[in-house]
This record gives sequence, structure tokens and C-alpha cells, in this order.
Amino acid sequence: MRQVHCFATPTELMSACADAVSSVLSAAIELQGIARIALSGGSTPAALYAELARRPQALPWSRVRFYFGDERSVPQDHPDSNFRLAKTHLFTPLSIDPAQVFPMVSAPPLSPTAEAARYAALLAEFAAPNGVPVFDLILNGMGDDGHFASLFPGTPALDERSKTVVVNPVERLQTERLTLTFPVFEAARRVLFLVSGASKHAAFTASGQPDSDLPVARLSRARVTDWFIDRACAEGSGQ
Repeated sequence: MRQVHCFATPTELMSACADAVSSVLSAAIELQGIARIALSGGSTPAALYAELARRPQALPWSRVRFYFGDERSVPQDHPDSNFRLAKTHLFTPLSIDPAQVFPMVSAPPLSPTAEAARYAALLAEFAAPNGVPVFDLILNGMGDDGHFASLFPGTPALDERSKTVVVNPVERLQTERLTLTFPVFEAARRVLFLVSGASKHAAFTASGQPDSDLPVARLSRARVTDWFIDRACAEGSGQ
């Protein structure tokens, strides 16, 4: 089920989403002492990270543990790295201790298969009895094709139910990516989608349809998902 929060402009969208992230993490810290969040890559989350970085007093950042929902098979300092993006816009501005951050790709990198196994073992440290890790918050973007994390339409990771982290071959991009799997997204306490722009309208509309086979639609049928969108995404028109 989708819970949709729509805002007139990207600026209002980022402010409201930052409020929501801060609120969820603060509640988790109050309840259990720390909060665990899985971050997304992409240009829209980058704007959110910059907004959060302007709020150093919003919550005790030293109590937050940062993970990733997916990662490209590139070194940490590569321009396409989700870790690099978060480091640039969030970790460095907030002076986050590196010990609080858990990248999907090591430095130096291991093989993708080894990285997936390493990350799965890391997540197992806070897994529920069924073996699935429980994040307090997972932040997702969404592609024009309805993918989230690196769960792309037509890829094998969509059917993975036993592993929590896999290497997912994405044939149309001629690459493979590390990604969390559906059981992890389904188990999180909160899942938040941040989506902006008219190009996302079709996939956003499909995400609420009972017969859509897009990854975002599948997740929204399986659990409650919070959607923070702007008017352009909602209406399919420019700003």
C-alpha cells in the first residue's frame, strides 16, 4: 500500500522528506539507542542528503549507522559510486565518523560475489530470527523503468528469497550490480521513496496498480511504502 505525500516544488519536497527521515531516525534512536538506515544513490537522493547536511542539529548523527541499498561495481572513489555520492553530500559535511558507515564495496574492491557475501554477513549481525536484517529506514529512489535499488525489471534478483544481498546482472546496461533483495525491503520498519520529475510519472502511476509487474509496484503491494513526490511526478508535467 502506498502512502503518498505530494509537494508543489522540489525544494518543498526535499524539506518535507528531510523532516520525515529525521523523525524516523530520531524515534529509532530514542527506542534502541541507534538507528540503521540504508541509503540510495541517484541525483534526487543527493539533493536530500544536501538538505540533511544543512541540519546538523536535527538529531544525534553519531547514533546513526549508514548502509546502502545497492551499489555499482566500481571503486569507492569512482564518480558512479553511491558511497562516493553519500560521502560527498552527507558524510563529509556532517563529519560522520567512517566507523558509522558500511559501504557495499570495499577499499580496495573485492570481487562482486565476495562483496555480496561480506555484506550479507555484516547485515546478519542485526537480523531477525528468520535471518533477514531489519532496517529502521530504507530510502529508495525510482528509475523511469520502475526499478528501485538495483532491482531492475526482468533481472534474476527479483525472484531471490533466500539471500539478502546478491550480484544482479543488468543486461540492458551491460553491467552487474550489488543489491539488497526483496525480503530485506519487505522487513524494514519504514520504506521511503523519494521521486521527482515528470519522467517518473508513468512508473509512479504503475506503482499503485494491482496488475503491474514493475518492481516498485510489487513492493508496494507487499507492504506499506511512503512516497514523497513532487507535482511534476504526480501529474506528468513540467514544473
